[in-house]
Amino acid sequence: MTRFIPLLIVVFGLSACAQTVGEIEGTFVYNGQSYRSVERQFVSNDRSYSRRYISVGARSVSCSATDDLDCNAAIRETRDRPFDP
Repeated sequence: MTRFIPLLIVVFGLSACAQTVGEIEGTFVYNGQSYRSVERQFVSNDRSYSRRYISVGARSVSCSATDDLDCNAAIRETRDRPFDP
């Protein structure tokens, strides 16, 4: 449960400004390893956008739903950082 707290904080923060209109569960592959991912579609002020949330161990990272290089960088940065509970 604690590994999803950062994700919940991000979602609640976005929900104040945006409405979630869709969600797709899947996986994201980084360096041959599969990670659980959720892509969420949002609408805010007649503008729509998507974010991808990837579970990396006990952490969750947020990245572009359309840019795999952004997600690769987010995973790499998260894996290189020490865990601060």
